Amino acid sequence: MNASGSDSDARGRIGAVFYASLVLSLAFVAFGLIFPRTLSAVLVAIREVVVRTFAPVYPVTVSLLLVFVVVLALAPVGRRRLGGADATPEFGNVSWIAMLLCAGVGLSFLFWGAAEPLIHLAGPPYGATDPGSMEAARAGMRYSYLFWGPHAWGIYAVVAIAIGYAAFNRDRGMLVSGALRPLLGPLIDSWWGRVIDTLAVLAILFGIATSLGLGAGELNAGLADRFGVADSYGVKIAIVAGLMTFATISSMTGLGRGIRILSLVNVVLCGVLLAFVFVAGPTVSILSTLGTGVVDYVAAFVPMSLATEGAAGDPWTGEWISFFWAWWIAWAPFVGTFIARISRGRTIRGVVAGVVLVPSLVSVVWFSVFGGTSLERELSGAVSVAETAGEAKSSATLAVFDTLPLTGLLLVLLVPVLALLFITSADSASFILGSTTTGGSMKPPRPMRLMWSFAAAFAAVLLLSGGPDSLRGAAVIAAAPFTVILLGLALSLVIMLWQDRAGSGRTAPR
Repeated sequence: MNASGSDSDARGRIGAVFYASLVLSLAFVAFGLIFPRTLSAVLVAIREVVVRTFAPVYPVTVSLLLVFVVVLALAPVGRRRLGGADATPEFGNVSWIAMLLCAGVGLSFLFWGAAEPLIHLAGPPYGATDPGSMEAARAGMRYSYLFWGPHAWGIYAVVAIAIGYAAFNRDRGMLVSGALRPLLGPLIDSWWGRVIDTLAVLAILFGIATSLGLGAGELNAGLADRFGVADSYGVKIAIVAGLMTFATISSMTGLGRGIRILSLVNVVLCGVLLAFVFVAGPTVSILSTLGTGVVDYVAAFVPMSLATEGAAGDPWTGEWISFFWAWWIAWAPFVGTFIARISRGRTIRGVVAGVVLVPSLVSVVWFSVFGGTSLERELSGAVSVAETAGEAKSSATLAVFDTLPLTGLLLVLLVPVLALLFITSADSASFILGSTTTGGSMKPPRPMRLMWSFAAAFAAVLLLSGGPDSLRGAAVIAAAPFTVILLGLALSLVIMLWQDRAGSGRTAPR
């Protein structure tokens, strides 16, 4: 039993976190609809303040968290099992990996894979090399590995292990506040706990809105490029509404059916797409890009991690490093909690391997294949889209795909992959929003999951109020308070593991 019993008593009930989150969400949407330009200006202004304040903090924090999870995995505590020594995994390894991958990467993964190296080719990191040069191409690959590799997934691992251990070994529910109880003690039973969980809900809403909004923009640009569809606010909203409808239907079926099955189908289709581009594309160049990129990444690992390659205050740091780490941190309460929910019965070492090692390897291969193909096509003169890739990643990706054989087949594969990446991310987010606003319930009520499909409204309002700038600003702002919470989760996890050291991972709630 718990010390106070308040955690389990509140499980499944609608309380202060739900009402506070709903009121703040509605207020935000209403303000954005009435004063879109004002909201855009406010988001951009706050983003600038946050970037100036947290620019040095983000890379150091993310690096420390990666070191932390690696030490956890290698230390004896890595053998501890979420749920106790006798717990068994709820999902098989393949389903587990598929679900965490689909929840973690989102729709943007596909377009960034081909476009990001091109963006760095046209505007090299810190302006250290000449645009369009081979050195710029190599820098673009190693920074792509940085932004989508172990550092990013280490953020998710910290949240997943801390919340999973608190939920399954301490019976605290799937809540950020529950995982912080060892650090904050009785304060968690006061308004502090409700504020923390409300901040987690808002971070999830802003994070998912950023990805869905940017993804809808890229899909609209792709449709405009291929079929002449108008690139407009109305089309973007239609895309969000249409795909969110499918996500909502899926969320009604629960984890074991909807999310799991869609994730498995999605991973298979992504694998087929990846293999097709590898074989049909410049295979030798791709392999060369992979080898050179990994060597460059390892050689520059420390300065890239700490953002010391450029001068202090360099604008590139704010535009890229601060935004990317803020984006991943904003997604952490959603993805980390979701991974915790599906990881019962797994050891801490197994979670680190599955959440950090496997996705990082997938990211390296993905960016090597898609990025290597786009760089080779750009440098050879087959396409000329590097200068515009930052504005329309989907158009740049499609232009690269046009140079490959059997382009029609490639597009047939592309459409369901795009839809499923969107749907699985939104589906998983509504599940976790429902859980967080019902006291950390393992099976949030269907009406609650349905209601939190309202996250799509966030994307619509942010698009209306300023497009990509507002979306990026929202992610950066949402990440600021959660950066502090992330460090608290790591410390709280250490306390729990230390308290339970004599039990060797057996359930020992306090």
